[in-house]
Amino acid sequence: AEPMPGEMEIAADPVVQYLSKDNREKIIAQTQKQMEKAAKELNFMEAARLRDEWQAQKKRLEELNRGPGK
Repeated sequence: AEPMPGEMEIAADPVVQYLSKDNREKIIAQTQKQMEKAAKELNFMEAARLRDEWQAQKKRLEELNRGPGK
């Protein structure tokens, strides 16, 4: 899902690349909570956007944990 105009995806934010592993994990947990809240409020478009963002964040963290070339 594409972000709404004016919204910025956290994983695409260049500042995120400089965060510690703990801070990245906190952002992932925060995004998951926001996703669950949006779904509970029946805001499925926002929940889907947050799901995509959450998945991108998790994938990026896994890539960083594996290290370069792995």
